[in-house]
Amino acid sequence: MEYCLKCLTTNLRPNALFIDGVCIACRFSENRTQNGDNFDLKLKTLRNEIRKVLASSRKKFGKTAYDCIVGVSGGKDSTRQAHWVRDRLGLRPLLVCVAYPPIQMSEIGAMNLSNLVDMGFDLVTCTPAPQTSAALTLEGFKDFGNVSKATELALFSTVPRVAIEMRIPLIFWGENPAVQVGDSAVEGKNDFDGNNLRSLNTLTDGVDSWLSNFKKLGLDTSHYEYPSEQQFELKGVQIMYLGPAWDDWSNLDNAFYASLGGLVLRPNEEDITGDISNASMLDEEFTNINMMLKYFKYGFGRATDICNENIRLGKITREKAVDIVTKYDGLCDESIISRFCKYVGITMEEFWKITHKWVNLSLFEIPSNGGRPVPKFHVGKNYEN
Repeated sequence: MEYCLKCLTTNLRPNALFIDGVCIACRFSENRTQNGDNFDLKLKTLRNEIRKVLASSRKKFGKTAYDCIVGVSGGKDSTRQAHWVRDRLGLRPLLVCVAYPPIQMSEIGAMNLSNLVDMGFDLVTCTPAPQTSAALTLEGFKDFGNVSKATELALFSTVPRVAIEMRIPLIFWGENPAVQVGDSAVEGKNDFDGNNLRSLNTLTDGVDSWLSNFKKLGLDTSHYEYPSEQQFELKGVQIMYLGPAWDDWSNLDNAFYASLGGLVLRPNEEDITGDISNASMLDEEFTNINMMLKYFKYGFGRATDICNENIRLGKITREKAVDIVTKYDGLCDESIISRFCKYVGITMEEFWKITHKWVNLSLFEIPSNGGRPVPKFHVGKNYEN
């Protein structure tokens, strides 16, 4: 395992790309700093791109009730994106939420969605059938070591399906996974271009064959199927990222802004969830399990991602981040795991048995009595087993 020289990204991140020992996201951040990134110019460029898309769509299909869709969860990022699109860009957004089934959604998540409606936004909520969702969640855990596989597929697929059905020409997502996180597979023609999102690992890793098995069982998988390029082109739907044109895009800034607008956070839970921001996964808890699984598979988790962002923003040093990541990466309280097991119908023993199938044994050692794997590596130091 090799670490980026600037942050704590490792070469085990799916689609990671290092150039002279530095990851894509750090290079993007460095270029911004060295070149004095002109956000006024970027915003002007984004506005011009938006105008082109809207003009082309109106010429073909006429004016629609909404200019764009913003996918929302009731979390900090989507709350701020909704405001930015409406109040900064002057557009008419429709908010689309692919909600969790009632057993999975948190009370805080429901409150935050209601808060968006109170702020004057139109909101469409789509909820996949709870029984199907629970079944796919368990199978995603077994087949991919990912308890969020089904919910991620539903999120990324349903939003464009609504856009295509309603002929809404633009979809906005927040951060660009290529330049702001380091996923080279989704790089587009420019920093705003999100049309290559279909190459995201979540949407490509064995998905077609996996979903076809459930179709054979008679389950409706339409919520989980990403539209084809032809469907996008036929209705003239484009995807854009907002993050690259946003001068203060960060977890901390988004949480601060959204909380001032009524967003409810989860303070003092870092020892339960490993979330050092206290502002992630507000709408449900099971994604905390996925962060733990990511840690066991790739050697990094949510604390790493948050610290990497703060390193690039100059808020903490790499050395300080090492201490934080060592303490919090991979944390997930047994109470959360217990609730998940009840939701999908397995025992805690079965949970750990499935988890152990996905542990990277080059990086972790599984105790003889089962339970949580123990890291062999030290954060921030290149490791060879």
